[in-house]
Amino acid sequence: MEIRVAVIGTKNMVQKVISSNTHEQVHIRPYVYDRPEDSEQLIDEAINNDVFLFTGPIPYYLGKQKIEERGLLAMYIPTDELAFSVSLNYVTHHRKIPPTRLSIDIPRREIVTNILSELSIEPENIFIKEFIYTDHHYITQEMVAFHQHNWESGNVDFVLTSVQSVFDELQKKNIPSFRVIIPHKNILDTLQRAVTEGELLLSKKSQIATGIIQINADQQGKEVLDEQVWKQMQDLLMKFSQKMNASLKMIDRNTFIMYGTKGGIQQITEDYRVFPLIDQLVRLHNTPIHFGFGFGLTAVEAEEHAHIGLYHAKKMGEHAAFIVTEDKQVIGPLNKSVTKMFQLQSQDDQTLMIAKKTGVSVSAITKMMNFIDLRQNQIFSANDLANYLQVSKRTSERLLKKLVDSQFAEISGEEQPYHKGRPRALYKLLI
Repeated sequence: MEIRVAVIGTKNMVQKVISSNTHEQVHIRPYVYDRPEDSEQLIDEAINNDVFLFTGPIPYYLGKQKIEERGLLAMYIPTDELAFSVSLNYVTHHRKIPPTRLSIDIPRREIVTNILSELSIEPENIFIKEFIYTDHHYITQEMVAFHQHNWESGNVDFVLTSVQSVFDELQKKNIPSFRVIIPHKNILDTLQRAVTEGELLLSKKSQIATGIIQINADQQGKEVLDEQVWKQMQDLLMKFSQKMNASLKMIDRNTFIMYGTKGGIQQITEDYRVFPLIDQLVRLHNTPIHFGFGFGLTAVEAEEHAHIGLYHAKKMGEHAAFIVTEDKQVIGPLNKSVTKMFQLQSQDDQTLMIAKKTGVSVSAITKMMNFIDLRQNQIFSANDLANYLQVSKRTSERLLKKLVDSQFAEISGEEQPYHKGRPRALYKLLI
């Protein structure tokens, strides 16, 4: 399983990461910048990778908003107490510069104060520039100005910077300076984290995904599409499934089911943000088509979640698509300016309560709730339910008996489709 890791950083640090990689399954793709302010732009160029590894915290935080918006797996090599301790040791012992004569920039002030406190040095006497995690793009300029002012004022003799671009600018100005040393351990630890989380991500992407597509019929259940429009819709659905490397099966004229992977849906929807197929269907016909996609560790679980997604899509009353993840997070409607996410806590509570009282599985309860929703809670026979659940009539009758005994269903009539034989009971679900 190949893990594509985008390493975003300075040329020197990117090269260190590449030379430190000993994982055969990791394919590193370098994205080099001169200034950390350019890291956000590189995220767009590296979008097709699995993991984003930034060579420092500053470029990571400058791109954090974009990382979160796109749901990217990203991490950075820390500039921590170990890095500062090693660098401080070099400066004080090899350059003979006391800590009190340093101008320092660091991601967090505590990194410096914690180490100096251990050495019984008062941090108040040291000039420290903390990087504030904002989205502004003048980090290099601000830090250079801070250090230059301290040096020209005679307050310091030396600069210890955690940013390569700041070091480069200070060297041009002939200001004595040193770049914080990033220990090899920090690089190796971050690479290992990229491997571990990348493997988990790819495992999730290969999860089973089921999609249920339903063309809305009129209130009497009659077909509303002529043959030509129906064939055009079917063609669009077929092309859509091919793009995500999925199979498409027609259940009936108004219902299709799709089998693929989570990664396929994630890619075609650009991390659940768009669903261009809906725009194509709207232009073709105004009859609503509803999409429910479900992820799961098993085919049964994925289909169960797809039914829940379809339920939420149908509540929209228009073309709509919803996704229900393996941890029962609902995402949708897709292709809207705002895509909502919420957990199915209340619905889960109801389903679990019914399952507990009746002894019927959660999966079966979920499917039956979708069944009555599709029928607009009209009465039905055990045969109708058996056909929908794709189980035997005997199994359907056992399920219904449990629901009736627990008062989650009632017998509301009977029918006799043939002149001979016993009449069939008709049921109404109360869930």
